[in-house]
Amino acid sequence: MSLGASWNDDGVKVFKYALENECILLGYGDEVDFTGCNDESEIRSKLLAEAPDTKKPEAHIWPVNFLKNELKIGDIVVVSNGNKTFRAIAEITGEYEFVEDAPFHQIRPVKWLAVFEPAKPVSEIFHKGFAMQTIYKLSAAGLNYDKLEALLSAETREPPVQPHVLIIDEINRANISKVFGELITLLEPDKREGQTNAISVKLPYSGDDFTVPANLHVIGTMNTADRSIALLDTALRRRFDFEELEPSPSILENNDVPGVDLVKLLTALNERIEILFDRDHRIGHAFFIGVSSLEGLEQVFRRKVIPLLQEYFYENWSNVRRALNDYDSGDFVLRKELKPLPADGDENFSDESRIVYSVNAAAFPVSAYQRIYGGN
Repeated sequence: MSLGASWNDDGVKVFKYALENECILLGYGDEVDFTGCNDESEIRSKLLAEAPDTKKPEAHIWPVNFLKNELKIGDIVVVSNGNKTFRAIAEITGEYEFVEDAPFHQIRPVKWLAVFEPAKPVSEIFHKGFAMQTIYKLSAAGLNYDKLEALLSAETREPPVQPHVLIIDEINRANISKVFGELITLLEPDKREGQTNAISVKLPYSGDDFTVPANLHVIGTMNTADRSIALLDTALRRRFDFEELEPSPSILENNDVPGVDLVKLLTALNERIEILFDRDHRIGHAFFIGVSSLEGLEQVFRRKVIPLLQEYFYENWSNVRRALNDYDSGDFVLRKELKPLPADGDENFSDESRIVYSVNAAAFPVSAYQRIYGGN
């Protein structure tokens, strides 16, 4: 039987519906319900009476009769994929049904015995290619029953359970209790599907029962520098294992930047940040992955590292310079002294000069990077 063309959207929709609803569907018969029609003549009469405008009605009558009256419970259906391959095998499990909201309305319930991706060549089970008919009986003489049985036996063996991973980035940004709801309880290992204390919840919209499979792993990522980590409640904390992923400068050892050792650079920079601030605000190695030139390194420092340090130290440029080991006139951050303006005689003004800072617009020299890890 053909069950929707695999090369167009409508055909894909039909095949997907068939798999999800455990049925085979026939696109003939228009929108006529043939329940109670026990042979071709009765199908013909009903089709002509209820769908008189049907083009080539005889082309509809035989396939509908075959689906409804010829196929028996227990029969095996091979689903073709063109005339040279097949993509599924099913067993008829129920009588004819008319389903109004299905892509095709003429239906027989089935149990799917095997679904093949990619499709398999016809030669594995049949001596020649399939005919271009929508539904028909295969010649018993042409079938290779041994190969068919071996194929089905291989498919029906219990497949190994594969782990599935759900990653939730920035998990601490949302209201976790509201996001997870009752799912928090279902995440516990012994509450999973098939476990000793397995439980389910009823979904509020569909009303379906819902469980969490035992092979699902939920990974939540968060930034330890983010203050909202404190919002994680006890219920969530005790259902997750917490593992800190520290900056790993060694990942950068193959990055070849002329004159600059990125491993030493990031290690020293993070040591200085830890002294001046704390260990949770160290800079990750991800900033530097892919950097292989002085120009690329400058872009990272100018657009990411220095602005991040500004944020860390609340625009305290003195600490930014200390973190970069950038003193005196500065290579990363320029220091400029502004002389006081004279008073006009009516008010007293401080005669102290003012220090202002700005990021160097010129290219950062190699020595500036080397100084971060080369000395105090």
